[in-house]
Amino acid sequence: MPRKQQGWITFQSSPEELHLLEQYCQQSQRTKTDVLRSLLRSLQPKLLTQQGKQSDSREPDLDLF
Repeated sequence: MPRKQQGWITFQSSPEELHLLEQYCQQSQRTKTDVLRSLLRSLQPKLLTQQGKQSDSREPDLDLF
């Protein structure tokens, strides 16, 4: 993907959350970027399902899991 098309996401996490991510990455032999990107991509079908249920609501339901 060309750099101009990319977006950056930066956020803070607790030490416990970071440790959990690092453990998962080590166990699965994947990078943090790959794991987080996969997680974001997995949200699309869930979001579409939620949008169908909430056609009248103005606020999105963030409880997708």
